[in-house]
Amino acid sequence: MRVRAGHGESWAPGRRAGRPVSLLIAIVLLGLLASMSPSTIIVFVLLLATTRAHVNAAAFLIGWSVSLIIVFTVSYAVGGARATQHGSGSTAVKVIEILLGVALSFAAVRQWRQRDRPRTSSGITKKFTGRLKQLNPWEAAIVGVLEQPWTLTAAAAVVLVRHHSAFLVVVVAFLAFTILSTATVGVIFLYAARRPGEAEARLSDLRGRLVRAGPAIFAIVSLVVGAYLIADGVIGIVGS
Repeated sequence: MRVRAGHGESWAPGRRAGRPVSLLIAIVLLGLLASMSPSTIIVFVLLLATTRAHVNAAAFLIGWSVSLIIVFTVSYAVGGARATQHGSGSTAVKVIEILLGVALSFAAVRQWRQRDRPRTSSGITKKFTGRLKQLNPWEAAIVGVLEQPWTLTAAAAVVLVRHHSAFLVVVVAFLAFTILSTATVGVIFLYAARRPGEAEARLSDLRGRLVRAGPAIFAIVSLVVGAYLIADGVIGIVGS
């Protein structure tokens, strides 16, 4: 039954089913791209070299997950509001989606041009290395929040508002994004826990490779996400 906002009728956001397939596909794509964030992997590898490596790594993942819960909860609430699903509010959401896509595309071009510059260390390494050895779990959780790939998480939030769907679909989307976005660091965590001696040398080599390849990876990921957001926003405006 279709609920209409007219005389004597109320808005029922819970009954407005969005496009769950489009939402889930977008969230899965963004989650996979988030798992390849060079800065997140570099910081996580550094965490595994701290005094309380396993506890700090777990705290990092908890901080990451809590921040995602907040983002998805707020996005679901905003997406369920009538103002964001009808008229100028709906158009504004689509315009924001397009602008975010354009910004990501420009950032991708800039990073791609810098991909061949010699790199022996990263700003993240210089900033955190000195304190990581004495990092406590609370600080590791905060690092997990800060090292969230916020550009991709913001894109997921915009997509969630844009394709507002039923609560169960949003829960599935949240679980998919959380699991996929932490897949790489999760595998690294398990590898380091099971083979600590072997992992130390290999993870150090991985960190060096990521420092050098970071701009190119960021450019490719940003371009893919940016193109998707632009296309999705334009299709939404044209089809409305």
